[in-house]
Amino acid sequence: MKNILIYGASGHAKMIIDIIHKKNNYIIKGFIDSYKRKNEMISGYKILGNLEQLSSIIEALNIEGIVIAVGDNFTRQSAYYKIREIAPQLQFVSIIHPNAVIANDVIIEEGTVIMANAVINANAKVGKLTILNTASSLGHDSKMADFSSLASGVTIAGNVQIGFCSAICLGALVIQQITIGDNTVVGAGSLVLKSIGNLKQAFGSPINTVKGRAVDSKYLG
Repeated sequence: MKNILIYGASGHAKMIIDIIHKKNNYIIKGFIDSYKRKNEMISGYKILGNLEQLSSIIEALNIEGIVIAVGDNFTRQSAYYKIREIAPQLQFVSIIHPNAVIANDVIIEEGTVIMANAVINANAKVGKLTILNTASSLGHDSKMADFSSLASGVTIAGNVQIGFCSAICLGALVIQQITIGDNTVVGAGSLVLKSIGNLKQAFGSPINTVKGRAVDSKYLG
């Protein structure tokens, strides 16, 4: 089994650790985190250092892969590029809960995290470093672009396009043949009946408010 690190020591990381324990397919050697104290213990694993120490940690512990355990899409994207620059040899491993239901022809790219009871239907495509959280579903022929995410309880119908670094928040519903633009956030509990452009924050059931946002703006929830 490969030795891996987890970048980020938040609650999202704890869920990822649980999945790895259930599948027993990687050896977790510890955390990389730039905001918590070195040697602090999280869920039984030590924070080994920050990104400045990443190269030496990789060499000392024979690290082959890493998981980015960061829920915010923009922050996860930034971490990915920093890590790739420091350690281009590292594999960004995908973590998939054993209770997830995934059609046989689904394409899942590197670094994706798929939580318990998530469903991905036929001919869907999931880009790199995406997240499908607990009990979310992605419909047939739908596509999630890189660094996008579905929060818990989100339902995406068939033939939906979710743009780069976009987030669909808790319990939102998106009907068939909708396009969500890049860097766009759909608020919790929203019902999406029309396509939404780039750099928007949209909310309502059905959507009744659409505002502009920056790529690093915080989510609506």
